[in-house]
Amino acid sequence: MLNFYTYIGSLRLQTYTLLLGLGIVIVAISGLYRQRAQAGRFADVYLGALIGGVVGARGLHVLLNWRHFAYTPEEILQFSSGGLDWHGAVWGGLIGLVLMARWRRVNVVTLLESLTLAVPLLAIAGWMGCWAAGCAYGAEVDTLARYSPLLVSESPDVYGIPAPRYRTHLFGVVVGLLLLILAGVMLRRGWLPNSRFWILLVLLSAGMLMIGFFRADYALMARGLRADQWLDGLMLGFGLINLARVRDAT
Repeated sequence: MLNFYTYIGSLRLQTYTLLLGLGIVIVAISGLYRQRAQAGRFADVYLGALIGGVVGARGLHVLLNWRHFAYTPEEILQFSSGGLDWHGAVWGGLIGLVLMARWRRVNVVTLLESLTLAVPLLAIAGWMGCWAAGCAYGAEVDTLARYSPLLVSESPDVYGIPAPRYRTHLFGVVVGLLLLILAGVMLRRGWLPNSRFWILLVLLSAGMLMIGFFRADYALMARGLRADQWLDGLMLGFGLINLARVRDAT
């Protein structure tokens, strides 16, 4: 599926950026519709979360890949070259959201409820974008014949070199779709109000942690785990702590 760019007429856009942008727009429209009585204040807070998320995502990516950026500091602010970390996006986005919520006097719990669909939708967009750009590619296997086509395929790495690999992008999209179904059911039936965002974040973190065992793209390693897997575990714990706090408050 390697397709770095999408053309809309004469306009050329990075497919990863386009898909992620579409995901953000859908999330914003969904949240503002659900909170349309306070749409103006919520829009301000969403903007703060977006800015914080972009800064956090890029900042953590640069930190994790400092060995590269130390020699090419001019690339740090080149967002068009790619490189965003979802953990940084969540933490940076939450910081921006909380700061703007205090300024606009909006309840944070209500805000996160309005963003229930953000976790699965942005996960799907991110993985589809990576599928197009060749990032987060799977580890090689010896032959396609020994595995189900649902698990492996002939696919390229970030340099465009094809090989039989685990379908990590498909794994990520499936996780996102399952979480989207769960989010829809919880919203429709009114289950677990005020806890939905954190439940979905916990489940996403667990899914990303497991997918990490099948990835082959470069990552710092520590005690047999990728740096992103350690961050997945940290995000999992962060989500569980906040889920417990929300449950205790209700």
